Amino acid sequence: MLTLLLARHRAHVPLFAALVVASAACSALVAARVSHTGRLTYTFLVYNLALAWIPVAFAAAAYALGGVRSRASAALAGLCSVGWLLFFPNAPYLVTDLVHLKVNANRLFWFDVLTLPSFAWTGMALGFLSLFLMQRLVEDRAGRVWSWLFVGAALAAAAFGIYLGRFRRWNSWDVVVDPGSLAADVLRTLLHPFQNAAVGAFCAVLAGVMFVAYLVFYAWTSVRARA
Repeated sequence: MLTLLLARHRAHVPLFAALVVASAACSALVAARVSHTGRLTYTFLVYNLALAWIPVAFAAAAYALGGVRSRASAALAGLCSVGWLLFFPNAPYLVTDLVHLKVNANRLFWFDVLTLPSFAWTGMALGFLSLFLMQRLVEDRAGRVWSWLFVGAALAAAAFGIYLGRFRRWNSWDVVVDPGSLAADVLRTLLHPFQNAAVGAFCAVLAGVMFVAYLVFYAWTSVRARA
């Protein structure tokens, strides 16, 4: 399995390494703040960043397994894809952690202005890397058009997942821990779109912003590939 991963992801190693460095740098910022203040403020960001790596792991495994033509590998790739979809919102979710920025009576305001966005863009980058790998997998199987439809649907689902996490306080683990209550809450929202117009607007704007940002990421990877 390790050999398969290395073979399929040889071109992605520099990006994986850069994101490891970025994650370590973000964590170091929080560690420095804790050391300076003696308080655990913003340590939850490190946990959220760790969760943002889970969809990357699922996408990397699915992409690697996609290179093997067998029923077993196809089944495993399918399971990894489901895992990716469930945890994918955790990566761009870090952008919403900007709401925790403390402005008033904050002696470390400018330090925090650097710290929270660092976690936000690292989370987005992790999410986009995982989405890029899944798009490549879909494109190999169904073609370019379907791969972009997949991107749009995945980002729309991620936006709704972010809403559920930020405002309804659900998380990916609740799919296993409390699936009934989660499903009931989701259905109540989806079955009453007019009563939840603000939710739809939030998800539409967020999905649109993420789609434009992903286009930049995708174009950048294309430029690098042709250089």
